[in-house]
This record gives sequence, structure tokens and C-alpha cells, in this order.
Amino acid sequence: MRHSFVALVISVLWVVGCSSGGSGGGCASLAPIPNGRYAGPKSDNVVNVRLSPNGVNYLNNNWQTLVDAFAPGRTLNIPVACTMYNAPLVGDLAIADQGGPSGGQLDHTCDGRDVPLSVPVVIESFSLIPRAPDTIDGDIRVSINTGKIYIDSVDQKLFECAWLSGLKISVAYNTAASGSPQNGIKASIKFSINQKWDKMLSFDVTNLDGTGVCGASGASGQPYCFDPSDLSLNGENNCGSIYMGILDWNPIKTFILQQISPMVQSQVKTAVAAQSCWACDATTPCPTINGNVSTCQNKVCMDPATSTCVPRFLGVEGRLGLGAFLGSFGAPADAAMDLTVFAGSSVKVDTGISLGTRGGLQAVKVAPCVVAQAPPAMTAVSPPDFDGEAPPPDPTRGQYHAGVGISSPFINMAMHEAQQSGALCLSLTTATVGLVNTGLFKTFLPSLGKLATRDLKDAPMMIVLRPARPPAVTVGLGTYDPVTKKPLKPLLLIEMQDLSIDFYAQIDDRYARLFTLTADISLPLSLIFEGCDKVTPAIGDLKSLITNIRTANSEMLAEDPKVLADLVPAVVGLAEPALAGALKPFQLPSLGQFKLQISGAKGVGNIAGTEAYNHLGIFAYLLPANATCAVSAPITQARLVRSVMPVAEEMRLRGKKLRWPEAVLNVEALSKPGSPEFSTKVDDGLWSDFIAAPGGELVVSHPVFLLQGVHKIEVRARVAEDPHGISNPVSVGFTVDWEPPELRFTVDRDADRLVLAAHDQVSPLTSLQYAYAVGKGAFSDFGPERPISLSAVEAQGGVTVRVKDELGNVGELAWRAPTIDPRAGGQPAASVVDAPAAAGCSTAGGLELFALTALAGLLRRRRR
Repeated sequence: MRHSFVALVISVLWVVGCSSGGSGGGCASLAPIPNGRYAGPKSDNVVNVRLSPNGVNYLNNNWQTLVDAFAPGRTLNIPVACTMYNAPLVGDLAIADQGGPSGGQLDHTCDGRDVPLSVPVVIESFSLIPRAPDTIDGDIRVSINTGKIYIDSVDQKLFECAWLSGLKISVAYNTAASGSPQNGIKASIKFSINQKWDKMLSFDVTNLDGTGVCGASGASGQPYCFDPSDLSLNGENNCGSIYMGILDWNPIKTFILQQISPMVQSQVKTAVAAQSCWACDATTPCPTINGNVSTCQNKVCMDPATSTCVPRFLGVEGRLGLGAFLGSFGAPADAAMDLTVFAGSSVKVDTGISLGTRGGLQAVKVAPCVVAQAPPAMTAVSPPDFDGEAPPPDPTRGQYHAGVGISSPFINMAMHEAQQSGALCLSLTTATVGLVNTGLFKTFLPSLGKLATRDLKDAPMMIVLRPARPPAVTVGLGTYDPVTKKPLKPLLLIEMQDLSIDFYAQIDDRYARLFTLTADISLPLSLIFEGCDKVTPAIGDLKSLITNIRTANSEMLAEDPKVLADLVPAVVGLAEPALAGALKPFQLPSLGQFKLQISGAKGVGNIAGTEAYNHLGIFAYLLPANATCAVSAPITQARLVRSVMPVAEEMRLRGKKLRWPEAVLNVEALSKPGSPEFSTKVDDGLWSDFIAAPGGELVVSHPVFLLQGVHKIEVRARVAEDPHGISNPVSVGFTVDWEPPELRFTVDRDADRLVLAAHDQVSPLTSLQYAYAVGKGAFSDFGPERPISLSAVEAQGGVTVRVKDELGNVGELAWRAPTIDPRAGGQPAASVVDAPAAAGCSTAGGLELFALTALAGLLRRRRR
């Protein structure tokens, strides 16, 4: 009979334990890979993560925030549903029969009308304790007060109390009942790398303390045990009181808890297994990895050979569509790569925690625009030594909290597969880059204007970039000049060898190739950190990083192909918005309930004998989710104070280096004290590194300024003392124009008109200014265009017109009256047109002419 009540109490607490099962969180994913999982090559330690000793301390000191991730308010409310149970010798019992909707009289059955019971478990403390070489101990203290959990019999005539009404009792567990307000559980979780299942990270509970019974053999004592004094058994009617009076003493309670202990251990291990094992169901089959087949058993993938579960895939896997954001620049729409990165390959526990990942990348198919090439060897590199190579500690926060390392072989593999997918095959046209037309290039190549210009109208152009080889990326130390803030050793150097650039122009309604340039290009990149975790790639100096330039297919032009080399920087500048589209700013993911505030980036793991490194290391501090990462951001003001423009004669391709125009800006960072620094972006390209502006003067020069037109310069500011606070950008217009307007006369004798056509690459026709000199007279002041009377100017021997664009470049054209040639039978000779050389620039508009006849007549009267 007593054993039946023991089974009854065990059943109650077993129901409470089973109601507290956990659920695993999912991992972020890309678009699914059709027809299965990633099948390409993989390598070890492609990404490494380190939680430093200082980071562990931070989590332990902010355990409330950590716990809030899975227990808001630090409280777990464990639901306990009313459950029917058939107890030996007792019969059917309703456990957690808390009454009807109003909580009234027990109804002796679980019929759906019962008030649900919720047991609050308040977490009082939590800490992580790393233990070398591979174990983390988790220490959790909780306070529990279940209140009364009612049990009553369905049969009112049980033989134990046949002379009384049916059995009614209650069970309660209160951690504060014995004087100690808390109980604790300590779990030891051991990490390992499962060599059979693709080197995935595996973990399981190897020790569980706190589930024994205080005073019993094997229990460690307070607070890591169940205290029998915290358990109370109460009779709720006469029958119940009789038996509870017999059972309510410590030896019986100890025995009851000893029966519960294995159940609790099983529940905890089951919860951990749910997080550590690969889940399966009818729609999610179990994997076959490296020829090893697993089977689905109870929604868990099991290894039939060892009867152990397959480690859970902790990572990301999917298909990345590159054509989606590079298609507007001519990349194939179907350019894509398959990607996998998951926890595995290495794990180390010391006073901190280090985890490696295993991963790979593979182009879905080789694009027709490239030659198929074997991928570089995915060399496995050793995990980075974050602690030994970390930046100097922050004076107030100490050593970094978390480090992320991306291996150089993995970065290079990404570049190789992107090139093979066709993502780097770009086409720049007038539609994608409005500056691309023959008018912008004929200033360098006069024969191009003669070939492609029709009625002073420029022809559309197309520039096609084809990388013959995949880019190679070198991870550098990432150092800066402490005064100017200019990069000394780039963090990343992208080198593209044999980049072919084909130039096409639309001639007679079809595109014809004008010439091909092939060059080796190096692009230095750094990273700018904004707010807590926003990362923006920034480009370095492009002036001296284009080498080994070759030309071909230039038979259509008169210029020596060698002089075309200076066009390469301009084309790189045109392609920069496409690069900016591929290297968009991104945010690092949060670590649970904590933000990551990046403190710096550098190369980690020097390759002996070189200035290159095995890993790109990013270091960060942990902050609460609601923390502000920068005190504030300044307000940026910027204005153009002067333009440094070359004269037209300097911009002819004659084998000399072309001068890049410069915009000189006055810049200020207002409303925030400190040492201001400024970053710029030209025509929606990449941001530059932040640099100082001595005296508030910032000189901006960019290869795209070789192309005449209106450019957009964006400027943003920060102060060196609080670099995460970056201002909103402001825009400044910068007009590049060194060519004068083009002019042409047409004689219309029927209308007695001399018609002047003007065209400028940059200034609209409505903004052009005109000055006239009739015969040998002086020029008028510049003003609006005026109509020219053919008979009037012809009588004076002709007219000369000067046209000035918005930047002051002046084009000049003279029309001379025809003379009578006696040798031609008295017929007039051809008109004489002079076009003196001048400097100036580009774009078109409309003509509004005023009467010039009165001016010519006035000049005739003065001569008389």
C-alpha cells in the first residue's frame, strides 16, 4: 500500500519534469540548394570564433541578460496539465486536478475543464565555468515553489478508505522550506569533434550534479541536491490525511526523491540531446555523409553502427544568387554559388572557449564568359591565436570579449568561385553608368570623335570587363599612419591579373569593338566599423595599383595603342559602383541577447617570410542589446571651395600620365568635440578610409574624374576619440569640364540665316553664353544666343562666335563670306571657317537666337 503512494508521488513529479522539455533554436539559412545538400569540397577552420576569458567573465557578470534569452524575467513557467494515472492498488487518479474553471471543487477527472497549473521556476544565478581541455560547466541556482498539486481518486470506494469518501491529497515542493532559498544544478558539457560525421562539433552531458538527494549516498550536499525537507505531502480529506500522516517523514521523502532523481537526470540529458542531435521528421530526412548512412528514430537521426545520434548541424548552408545584385551591371542572371559553414574541425577550452568551423564554396556552374579553372587548394590552416595577437586592451573594458577569424584560403576560394560563376563579368553601358558615351572618350582619342560622332551627337558606348583569372586576396596587417590616418599596410589586397577591358561604340546602329586593354589591378580594401556591428568595406588609393597594361584590337583608331593605358583607372572608377553593390555594408550577428561592438580588425597568424596572414581577425566587445555603441555622431558640413582642373591640352593621350582633376572641399564636423576625420564616396562607389583634413580642407581625387560630367561626392565624419559614431553623409556636386563647346555653322540662304549649332558634353545648351564679332569688329559681351542674318554678316566679310560653358571653357568658330573667284567664272568661292584651339567641356541644350542684323547695320554706319 505504501509503495502505491510512492508510485503516486513519483508520477506527479515525473509529470512536472516531462512538461519542461526544451526546443532547439534554428540556424540562419540561405536559399535552399535544390535536390539536396552542399556537395562541393570543404576545409577546416574556415571561420573561427573565440570567447575570451574576459568575455566569459562578462557573460557571468551579466548572466541576467544571458538568461533572459530563454527565460524572460528570469522565470520559467512550467505547465503541468491534468493527467490521468493508474496507480497500482489505488486505481485511476487525476493528477494536477486543480478544479473547474473557477478553481472550485475537484471533479476527480481530467476532462478539459481544469484550471491549468503553471509552476514558476525562478533562476537566481547562472555561470559558465570553462574547464580545459574540452569541457564547460554550467552552474544554475533556482528557487521553486510549486504550490499544492492536487491528486484525487476517480473511484470513491477504494479499499484503502472504503469507509470514507475517496482519496484527496496534495504534493508541494518549495526550495525555501528547509531554510535554504535555492537549489542548484551543475551540468558538465563535453565537446568533441566527430571524425565519422564530417568533423562536426559534438557535445553531451558527462556529469550532472544537483539531482541527487541531500544526505543520500553520492549527493554532494547543499545546494546541489534535492532536500527532503523541501517536499511536503498533505491530506486534503480524511482518507488522504490518514495516509499522509503515515508517509510524511524524512526517510519516506528521501526514498521518494531517490526515485525521482534518475527521471530528472534523464529529462536534463534528453533536453541537451535535443540541442545536440540532428533532428528529423517526415519532411526532413537524415543525412548520408561521406558514405555513412543514418536513420530516423524518434525524430532523431541515429548512427546504426554505434547507436549514437548524429551531431546536430550548427551552421548555414544554401545557395547564394550573385546575379540578383550584379545583374544590372551585366553579370549573368544565373550566377550563383553553393555555400556551407558549420561548427566543427576544432574545439578548445581553456580559460576561454574556441570553436572552429568547416566549410566550402562552389560555383553552381562555370559561366560562358570565363575559362574553367581548377579551384585553389583549400589548405587547412591552424586556428588563430586571438589572445596572443589581439589589439591593445581597452582601458576601461580590458581584453576583447569575442573574436572572429576568417581564413585567407576561404576568402580566396570565395573569389575563385565568384569569378567562375560569372559574377565578375561586368558590362557598363549608358543605361547602367550614364557617363559612358563617345563624348567622354573622344577628348582623349580625337579619332574616336571623327569615327562615331554624327551631327555633333555622341554615340553610346559599352565597356565589358572579363577577368581571365580569379582574383587573389592577401590578408595584411591593416595598419594606418597615426597622423594622417592613411593606410600603410592594407587589411585586404585584391589582385586581378589579366583583367581584359573591351571598349565598344555604337556605330551605324551596331556595336563595334574599338580596342581592348588588359591590365593587372590591385584594389586595397579596409573595413570601417559603424555603431555596434555595422561593417562597411572601404577602398584605398588607386593611383599606382594598375600595372602591366597591354593593348590589342585597336585598328579602328588612329592613336598609338600604348597611349590608351591611362584609360584603365577611369574604367576601374566606372566599375566601382558595381563593386560597391557586391561589397555592401553588413552587420555582424548578435551573440544571443548581446550586441557585438567591433573594436578592430587585423591580420592574424603571420605566414613566415611574408607580410601576409592566415586569417582576417575581427575583435569585439559584448554589450547589452539596448546599449548605445557611440556617444553621438557629429554633423557634417561640406562645400566645394575650388576645382583643380587640367587644361584640355594636358588631357590628350600622348603616353604621359593623365592628371586627375581634384575637388577641394571645406569640411567640418560640428556638435561633437574631438579630432575630426572624414570619409568620401564618389558616384555611389565605395567609401574611402577616414583621414584627417588639416585646416578643414579635404582634397578629393578619383580616377572617375577623368570622365567629364557632373559627379557626386558624399562626405561623412567622425571623431577619432569615438570612431563608432559616424555622421549621415552630405552630398557635394563636382563638375569636371575642360573641353570647350563644339561649334558648327550651316548656311540657309533661303531663310537668309547662318545657323550655329553648339554642343557641350557637360553644360546644357540653355546655360551656354555667346559672344559675336562681325567682320573685323570687336566681340560683344557674352549673353544669350542671337539669330544671325546671313546677308548682314556676309556684307561685313563674316562673323566669329565664341561660346562659353558653365566652367568658363570657350569654344570659337569663324565664318568668312565667300569671295568671287574670276577663274571660276565669277562664282563665289567656298566659305572660310576657322576654329581656333581652346580648352573646355561637354553636354547639350536648346538655341534661342536674337537679331544680329541691327548690330551689323550699326557697325556699317559707324564706318561711314
